[in-house]
Amino acid sequence: MKGNQAIVALKKALLAMPVSVAHDAARAGSGELTRLVRQSFAARQSVYGDPYPTGKDGRQLTMVLTGETRDGLGFEAIGTTVRCVLPGSYTKYLIGKYSILPNGTIPASWSRALDVVVAKAVSDHVARLGAA
Repeated sequence: MKGNQAIVALKKALLAMPVSVAHDAARAGSGELTRLVRQSFAARQSVYGDPYPTGKDGRQLTMVLTGETRDGLGFEAIGTTVRCVLPGSYTKYLIGKYSILPNGTIPASWSRALDVVVAKAVSDHVARLGAA
């Protein structure tokens, strides 16, 4: 999907679901997005898979000085909304310069992960209805 259409589609899907299902999808989605962003950070690569650049000494940058960004960066669910948690005042700089978070188009792997989360939330809901 072009641009952030996957996020727009997720938001529409959440709004169309029963509230309990949307809560489950938002909670699971925030956990999955946090896992993906931390996985990229640990691999020293942007969320698009590009390796972090090398510094003046020739070694690859880690983006870790104090650990505040690495440890605090993530997503949280508030009701049916998924929002990003940005620790530290310089995190916005790292997003723009090193793409530690999506900057424009979300990665295809993130879109696929969100599709799985939403599908599971819906199937779990249907299974609960069938068991009732």
